[in-house]
Amino acid sequence: MAYRLVDDELPRLIGARLGMPADVVDTIENRSPGFGERLLAGMAGAVPEMSAPAPLPGNDLVMEYRREAERLIREAALAGDAVILGRLGGAVLGARPELVRVFIYAPLAWRIANVRASLQCDEAAARSEIGRIDEARRRFAREHYRMSWGDPHNYELAVDTARFGVDGAAAVIAGAVRATQAAT
Repeated sequence: MAYRLVDDELPRLIGARLGMPADVVDTIENRSPGFGERLLAGMAGAVPEMSAPAPLPGNDLVMEYRREAERLIREAALAGDAVILGRLGGAVLGARPELVRVFIYAPLAWRIANVRASLQCDEAAARSEIGRIDEARRRFAREHYRMSWGDPHNYELAVDTARFGVDGAAAVIAGAVRATQAAT
C-alpha cells in the first residue's frame, strides 16, 4: 500500500492560502519568541494590569498558520493513506483507532552527528540548532495544544532512530500501521 507523505508541501500550501512565501511560513513553527515577547509574557504574571496584554504582531500570523496547518492536516487524514510528518499532527487529530501517532527521537550525540553531516557545521552549531528547534517545538506544543512535546502518553509508539536507523525505524512504524489496520 502506498502512502502520501504530508510534510514539505505544507508550508507551500499554507503560504498559498495565506498569500505569503512558503519560506516565511516554514519558519513560524520553529520560531522562538523575541526578547520583547518574552519580557511581556514574564511581566504579565507580575503586573495585574498586564495579565491580558494586547496580541503581539506576530501572534495573528501564528494563529493563521496554525488554523491553516490544522485544516490541511485534517484534510490529509480524511483523504486517508497519509503520513503526516511533524506539526503536532497527532495533537490536531487526537487519538483515533485507525491512527498511529509516533514520536521519533534519538540521543543527542546521534542527532548532533546527523545535523553536522546535513548542515556541514561544527558540533557547537549543531547543538545550538537542535536546542533552538527542540525548545520552539516544546513551546509551540505547550502554548497551542497544552501538551508536553515528546511525552510518550501522547503517542502510541516512540521509535529511537539511533537504535534502528532511519530505514529500521520506518520498518517498525510500518509494522505498527499494519497491526493497527488488522485490528480495526
